[in-house]
Amino acid sequence: MKRMMLFIAVVAGTLASTALTAAELPEHWFGSDEQSQIQIRYDDVDHLLQQAVLMSGPPSRKKSSASSATVNTRLKNNFNVLTINAGNKLYFEEFRKKPELKAAVTEIRKSLEAIPASIRLNQLNKKEQLAYWLNLYNLVVIDEINQIYPRKNLKDYVLAPNGLLARKTMQIEGVALSLDDVQHAVLKVNFPDQPLVLYGLYQGYIGSPSIRKHAYTGENVMRALKLNAFDFINSNRGTYPDRNNFRVAGFYQRNAEYFPDFQTDLRDHIKGFLQDSEQLQLEQAVALVTDIEDWTVTDIYGSSRSYGTAAHINSAAILDIRNMPATASSWLGKVEDVGLHSSDQLQRMRELRINHINRGGVVTVSDLPADVAKTPVTTKP
Repeated sequence: MKRMMLFIAVVAGTLASTALTAAELPEHWFGSDEQSQIQIRYDDVDHLLQQAVLMSGPPSRKKSSASSATVNTRLKNNFNVLTINAGNKLYFEEFRKKPELKAAVTEIRKSLEAIPASIRLNQLNKKEQLAYWLNLYNLVVIDEINQIYPRKNLKDYVLAPNGLLARKTMQIEGVALSLDDVQHAVLKVNFPDQPLVLYGLYQGYIGSPSIRKHAYTGENVMRALKLNAFDFINSNRGTYPDRNNFRVAGFYQRNAEYFPDFQTDLRDHIKGFLQDSEQLQLEQAVALVTDIEDWTVTDIYGSSRSYGTAAHINSAAILDIRNMPATASSWLGKVEDVGLHSSDQLQRMRELRINHINRGGVVTVSDLPADVAKTPVTTKP
């Protein structure tokens, strides 16, 4: 019996991923050339995201309608009405239906993993490096979730000792790398005092920062992260004023290393993005309480749909992403297709459509720091 227990312990130990330190990584992953004019193009990533991401509406405190049981059943979907419609959605459903598109995501991811073997990263400026690591991080998340979709609750999948964040999912210049390694051993070292980096780390569930509709680039990365921060902090999945306390996402607690004096530093950080109408509530709050969580996958249906009703491709297949037949935006036309969807799904689809439509037009971003943009910003669905 003891031998069996020892064997199990050894196997468990080999399955657990060991976090790396910066000292164990290639030297040229650190440092930069701020005069460098080298740019990495992400046309394939951009086409993928434009086709597959459904933009949410402007940040809102509005709750979703409660779930209801369908006819002839007592069963109903369980979701958090405070957060279920918050954040951008990704059309995982289409990847599941079309293996060739899912394989194309894998190919794009592999092409990103190969970049450091082609150019030494410290020959790039810091913004180019940041855009690279965030695009790679997000593509790995999408690719990995594609393998387990339509799983609804991602908590155990993300946080397990050998889960999405800790597992060595990448091979870069011969180094087995996890998402945690990218965040803590690379990004935290290259950007030590920059909490904004957190808002580029899409992790597949509603309580994490949003996946954006466009790839990060050296030119847009800082502005994009600030807009992501504004969206996250002013939506219910990021913060929520509540009586004497100010509720915030558990995501912040899991990334407390960016806020050494947690209560003070996080409060100051949130204040820099919070809408004016809620600033007083934040100032008067006794404490920040990290109890907002929503581990629901960020697909369009929230995996509430009743499901059940080629590993290698050549480089040309990647272009199929440009012609994805049922994009996230075209999906909006299906909202009244009552024969295919439950009442819960139809309600959520209607709410998401309203949010998506409201996203368009001109929005005055007046609550961001002065260096973001105090002028009207046109946002496109």
